[in-house]
Amino acid sequence: MPQIIFLIFSLLFLPQAGAYVLPLAPNLAHEALSESVPTAFAPNEWTVADFAVQWESGNARFSGLGLIVKAELEAASLEWVRVNDLLVVPRARLFVSVEGIDAGRVMNAGFSQAFWKNASGLSEVKLPVALISGEGNPIEIVLKKDGREYRERLFLEFQPRHPGSSPRMFIDPSCSKFGLTENSIFSSTKPGRPGQKNSWAYIGCRLVQTEGLGHRTSSLETFVFWDNVGQEIEIGGIRTPSSASSVWALRLHSEPGKVNLRAGQGQFDHKIALSYRVPQEFHRGAISLGLGPYSYFYRNSSYETSNWTIMPTFYLSYAVTETMRVVAFDATTLNEQFISDLGIYVNSEYIRTLDRRFVLNLMLGVHFIGFKDQQYYFKVGAPQGVEMIYTDFLGAGRNLSLGGFIYPAIQGKSYYNTWLRWGSGQLFGEVNFISWEEKIDEKEFSARSLGVTLGFPIPFLRFL
Repeated sequence: MPQIIFLIFSLLFLPQAGAYVLPLAPNLAHEALSESVPTAFAPNEWTVADFAVQWESGNARFSGLGLIVKAELEAASLEWVRVNDLLVVPRARLFVSVEGIDAGRVMNAGFSQAFWKNASGLSEVKLPVALISGEGNPIEIVLKKDGREYRERLFLEFQPRHPGSSPRMFIDPSCSKFGLTENSIFSSTKPGRPGQKNSWAYIGCRLVQTEGLGHRTSSLETFVFWDNVGQEIEIGGIRTPSSASSVWALRLHSEPGKVNLRAGQGQFDHKIALSYRVPQEFHRGAISLGLGPYSYFYRNSSYETSNWTIMPTFYLSYAVTETMRVVAFDATTLNEQFISDLGIYVNSEYIRTLDRRFVLNLMLGVHFIGFKDQQYYFKVGAPQGVEMIYTDFLGAGRNLSLGGFIYPAIQGKSYYNTWLRWGSGQLFGEVNFISWEEKIDEKEFSARSLGVTLGFPIPFLRFL
């Protein structure tokens, strides 16, 4: 009964499974400005000095009225925000000031702010703006003077201070597991204006599966945000309009494993060659094996022993949705007690934060302990667990995870299982500690083990 109560209580916190949809906003600027608490990591050390404010008419409309309007990006205001889950773009605060007006306002990406007068009588606005270049992200200024309204537009443009000092092609951690890499080539047809001075790109990925003839297939959903190259580029040699402002949505097949992008307006030529790896056949289920040395301790009411043993481990995973899996784990000691530690759980993503690199999973399910002591015993329990994962730790595609299952001591029964794991989908290492206690017919049994496992997937055991 205590196990059932513990399991029911844990299930109350299980998130609901559902489709994971990534709607692409027509303009990323609005989404960038709506992020209330940014957690995105800055991919470089750019500042507002790497972006310029450009007047549509050189400020001629306002200067002709005798109005001196100043517009600049506020120092130290640049921050990076995550949009559409897979892309990261910068935003900053625009400072606009003017004297001698009756009223006015500034608008960007649907957000407006009215001018207000400070203590010195200067009218000013401090409005957050997305640092996205070009006419797709206009900033409109409306001033009212002597009963009449006058309008002017501003645009932002990427103008790096040091064009060759830092990379300008950024790949999101969501692409790491697919081995996505890029090779950029810049050339110029106009002397004195190399194309690499005014564009940058950010790329995010997501795997999508569909049913095929005889097996499930997969495609790589890739979003390319390419700033300051207009709204049309070449994809595979064909002119292609953007899916949203400065964003191209690609759906890449497993073959040929590469795609070429090109942007150019006669003054510069910029090519990006993307390479990637996705399986032609997609399987929801996967099996991995592990093996390693473990320090082992066992005790019953009248006997105890400790030694070293080799412990094979078995891992099974079946994807129910993009954020929920059914997982199984088994560790068996190759010694006299022949202890088998088997668990079957629902592993569900509960939190994803810190630029979507930190993941907290809940694991809810059942657990079985089997061991030999004169006869073979088989006991059922319900320890529940959590797992914390930090992606791209010490290398792209390599994750660090810390997790554990716990069933606190209740009526002579307890179970603790903790692990620290690092590696990729092809090879991983794990430090594992397991401790349990059982009380059967007034007899007490307990065991502990601590060891290291080297694990790897078995490709031919993939299923469904």
